[in-house]
Amino acid sequence: MSKSYGLPGLRIGWIACQDANVISRMERMKHYLSISNSGPSERLAGIALRNRARILARNCAIVDENLPMWDAFFARYPDLFEWKRPIGSCMGFPRYKGEEGVAVFTETLVEESGVLFLPSTIYSSDLGPTPSDRFRLGYGRTGLDEGIKALENHMMRNRT
Repeated sequence: MSKSYGLPGLRIGWIACQDANVISRMERMKHYLSISNSGPSERLAGIALRNRARILARNCAIVDENLPMWDAFFARYPDLFEWKRPIGSCMGFPRYKGEEGVAVFTETLVEESGVLFLPSTIYSSDLGPTPSDRFRLGYGRTGLDEGIKALENHMMRNRT
């Protein structure tokens, strides 16, 4: 319910996997941690699913409106960012090319300008290496203009 429906607080889903042993182990762990989903979350998820077409159309329209703003922003800073427009997502993972690195960039950005990006350096995976020069940004909400304006002001103040 989180990405497509824009309802990340509703934790009702589980996981899809073809490995019966993995599913069995995960099921046992879930039963150990909690027996059932939250009743209100299940109820709200049901309402969202019954209104699927309207919710998805609204959320897709928001993404369609926001993506050109990111395209334009990153086009203004090709020396600092590498942007590949995502297909079918409300999140992107641009590459930061600045000398100080993505962790310093995102920390400075949130401390000085109140704009939060999650640097790839906070993630890890046993499946393979995690890029160390990316950050996560979302564009599935309304009001992006204000955030991009704060980011743009930050860039102008800190541009050398």
